[in-house]
Amino acid sequence: MRLDPFSLPARYSAPLAGAQAGDEANIYLDRDLVVVKRRLSGLPLTVSLPVSAFTGIAVRSSPLDEEGAVAVSIELLHRDPALSLPLVVADSYDEIVADWQAWSKTLGLPLMLIEADGSLTQPVAQIGRLRFDGTLSRRRRTNRRRRPRFLARRKTGLPERTETRYAEREIIART
Repeated sequence: MRLDPFSLPARYSAPLAGAQAGDEANIYLDRDLVVVKRRLSGLPLTVSLPVSAFTGIAVRSSPLDEEGAVAVSIELLHRDPALSLPLVVADSYDEIVADWQAWSKTLGLPLMLIEADGSLTQPVAQIGRLRFDGTLSRRRRTNRRRRPRFLARRKTGLPERTETRYAEREIIART
């Protein structure tokens, strides 16, 4: 299964966690909205959520057999595991990385990794839709002794020595 992040909105069916065996949910996915239709205890259930309600775009790997085969999936991760939605399922990591980053950029959610013990890690620091890779200097030269740029070209003058005379009388005009 592979959904293209650049052809949204998308409609698809997928099994979800917590559902009964054989039950699939009908999912509508847009850049701003997710609608999940499924059956819960035989009754139809429709859940409509904004994309911002999801935690991130997560990669999960699970072993298929003892020979080392792995199933790798990209999920739209929610705090409730029953609402985490699979987006891509593949056999190797090589096919997944580009889709993982594309889904993150398309939906504006952070990249997440689900470790084998179930813990979440975030490989890239991100604040909302903004990725944070470090700071850059705003000025080319920062060692200008804290003078404004237009004054940095000029040299400071030396104060002139002026003599102060105190022996003279003051002239005061009175009317």
